Amino acid sequence: MMNTPLKLDHEKRSDFQFERYDYRTHYEDVTARALASVVRHKWRIALLVAVVLAVACALIPIMPRKYTAEALIYPNLFSREQKSDQDKFVALASVDAAAIVTGEARLLRSDAFLRAVAKRIGQVPEAALPRSWAMQNFDWLRATLLPETRSHSSFDRTVAMLRNKVAVMNDTRSYLISISFTASSPDESARVVNAFLLQYLRDKAIQRQLESVNSAEAALQQQMAIYGEKHPKALHAVAERDAARAALEAVMDDDQGAISGDQSVRMAVPNQTPTSPNGLVILGLSFLSASLVGIGLAIGFDRRKAMRTQRAVYQTQRQ
Repeated sequence: MMNTPLKLDHEKRSDFQFERYDYRTHYEDVTARALASVVRHKWRIALLVAVVLAVACALIPIMPRKYTAEALIYPNLFSREQKSDQDKFVALASVDAAAIVTGEARLLRSDAFLRAVAKRIGQVPEAALPRSWAMQNFDWLRATLLPETRSHSSFDRTVAMLRNKVAVMNDTRSYLISISFTASSPDESARVVNAFLLQYLRDKAIQRQLESVNSAEAALQQQMAIYGEKHPKALHAVAERDAARAALEAVMDDDQGAISGDQSVRMAVPNQTPTSPNGLVILGLSFLSASLVGIGLAIGFDRRKAMRTQRAVYQTQRQ
């Protein structure tokens, strides 16, 4: 018995063809049914939107108001040296000015600076609120699972609040640093922001006076090494050293005196216009969410009704 070779006719084409699904017709049908459901249940959708808007209008007046205060710092990138009767401006460093501004902003965000500000402002009302039983249990659970968020005292809570809520932004193009804080009252927000500003000016003033004291000490040592202790130039250097020390003590004792330095600042003023809640945004989101929920419920209701009708027809045909 010989095997017969299999012959394939490559020229003959198969009569099988794939059925092409018309997606455009399908989506047009889905859209038409959805619009029909919206038109059919338009009064129910309108009633739902009206109820949600009424609830939003009732909640907006009782929502707590938040007020934001902002202060500005223009870091001084030049030092003024007085030569005879003329002032000479000298750059503080040979690096990029943007790097100086970024460094000053990092100083304002540092933990040591935040603790100094917390000591200055004392107790913040938000950090001194009494803790309820539920909040105490929540704090215990958070300290157990997240030990890095634990606050041991009201002072630590104040520092944590300043770290989380005070926004320090620096613009490297305009060499500007802005400090903003949001609180439940305009006076409180301005007080916290101005505390940051005063502490920054105080640190800069102390730094300048320390440099003056060190410079006066170096000049005194040089004059004493050349002329001796009794020479008029040495005595004049002693007087300058004492004056620099007195100025340093005055700056450390008087905080308001730091404002008269060469730093360009803009103190924060209480802003009586609340920044939140935004009624227009709340009403817009309420209207949008209520409309979407109403349309979804209308489409789902008609779809379930159609499925029940098809099931009833199918059961009738089987019987």
